[in-house]
Amino acid sequence: MTRFFSKTLAATLLLASGQSLSAPPSAYKQEVVVAASPFQGVHGLALDGKGHLLASNLLGQTVHSIDLSNGAVSTVVGPPQGGADDVALGPDGSIYWTGFFSGQLMRRTPDGKVRVIAKDLPGLNSLAFRGDGRFYVTQLGRGADVLWEVDPSGKKPRRQVLSGHGFLNGFEFGPDDKLYGPLLMKRQIARINVDTGTIETVAEGFGMPVATNFDSSRENLFVADAALGQLVRVRVATGEKSVVAQLPTGLDNLTVGPDNMVYVSNMVDNDIHVVNPADGSIRKLVEARLSVPSGIAVAPDDPDENVYVADVYAFRRVGGRDGKISQTTRVLSSHLNFPMQVSVGPKHVVLSTSYLGDMSGVQVLERDSGKMLRNIPNKNGLQGAIELPDGTLLLAEGNTGRLVRVDATEAAGTTVLTEGLKGPVGLVADTEAKEPGVYVTEVRSGQVTRVRLSDGARTPVAKGLKAPEGIARHPDGGLIVAEVGRKRLVRIEPATGRSTVIASGLRIGLPETGGFPPGYIPTGVAVGQSGTIYLSSDMESALYRFVPASAPVSGKTQP
Repeated sequence: MTRFFSKTLAATLLLASGQSLSAPPSAYKQEVVVAASPFQGVHGLALDGKGHLLASNLLGQTVHSIDLSNGAVSTVVGPPQGGADDVALGPDGSIYWTGFFSGQLMRRTPDGKVRVIAKDLPGLNSLAFRGDGRFYVTQLGRGADVLWEVDPSGKKPRRQVLSGHGFLNGFEFGPDDKLYGPLLMKRQIARINVDTGTIETVAEGFGMPVATNFDSSRENLFVADAALGQLVRVRVATGEKSVVAQLPTGLDNLTVGPDNMVYVSNMVDNDIHVVNPADGSIRKLVEARLSVPSGIAVAPDDPDENVYVADVYAFRRVGGRDGKISQTTRVLSSHLNFPMQVSVGPKHVVLSTSYLGDMSGVQVLERDSGKMLRNIPNKNGLQGAIELPDGTLLLAEGNTGRLVRVDATEAAGTTVLTEGLKGPVGLVADTEAKEPGVYVTEVRSGQVTRVRLSDGARTPVAKGLKAPEGIARHPDGGLIVAEVGRKRLVRIEPATGRSTVIASGLRIGLPETGGFPPGYIPTGVAVGQSGTIYLSSDMESALYRFVPASAPVSGKTQP
């Protein structure tokens, strides 16, 4: 998190909080700002015919089962095997799911055995069985656009059906044994003969159709439109469309019960709705308030301590004192690129992501209006990104081990400040020092390093840490670090490297997975003017604060 403050401001804050450089807070109270959620962005859905709904949790690396009678969520397959973008039931009751980032197709047999039945398929996305038991999966994005036929047992080689057809997403087979599904790039619903590869258009003119399922008559398709937030009914024979229900944008998948109730997942809101198409009524089956909170930041000049949250599927502003979400920018319906790290300066907000592979990069927003000012591609596994006082950007490339500068000019020339870092993740500026620099956490080497801005020279600050990720500066100059490998929050004195444990036993640190840089989903840390420390939990999709034991806290957190 970027922190710019003058010596005068720092002194004022120290007097106001009653703290001194020689006496940092000795104890903290841990409090909930935003309560935990069961998912980390919910995606594919499938009914098991036994009163439960299966739900795939890609970033949380979990397949879940949801009791339809009460919305209770349980885990069927946990991390790291359960990383699922979509999920389906096979004829024998086996559960199949697709690993978008891992590129693996997984199967769990009814006796609970889990194994890989296909691999090396980056962007593995949707899947469905035909009525005769033949099995089909798609690759979508991350350099691929392919429809495959796969042996459900994993014994026979897969067969390519189509490629370059326009990103086929959540699909289902119709009564004619043809595949019906959305082509994202063409904004169409298509009918595909998987034996001949012939493609026909069923309906078009959508914002971003992401999934289709038939109703019980098998004459109509329900379509989820992510960009418009609409559940649409399409009459297959004519292509006629009608909006059944208006939902929030960010819809990801759907499934339809034998009673025609439609279950719709929303990855932005991390929830599942049930829609009755007879009257358009909507109810929530599972709800949440955050999706995948990762990098966080608090503006150094904000006495209200609003927390800016890179929530992967959204960018949110959360009241640090009351937990209220006052602003949300959503992916798919905006130009936002799946933010995973955030830093805040006097005028700008900087967001970075490695979610999109070759399409990843940095976005600079106007802090007050949220207007997009710059969009800079970077495919080197970005983690932390901060803006320096002169307007240049400093980026931590997790895959290359470099810190690079990006010019403030529109041309965005890039130069390497230093290289050889081992999994750089978190960045925090130290620009008020005699020799301005930046602190960086190295998740692989287990150390915090100071890099001098003038020449890139590196000085170890603290060693022997286990997977340090998020980092922030306390108003008194101390460094606050999320030591994810030991599930704890620590304070480091930059002059001596001395480490003090603030809290332990924290629910942070999902296991890393293929397709992401070191650090995976970064655990975010921020510190407000009051000395209150904020921490994101990727394992719980929650936001916590640690208040100095002697400090009063105003406001009330949200459940």
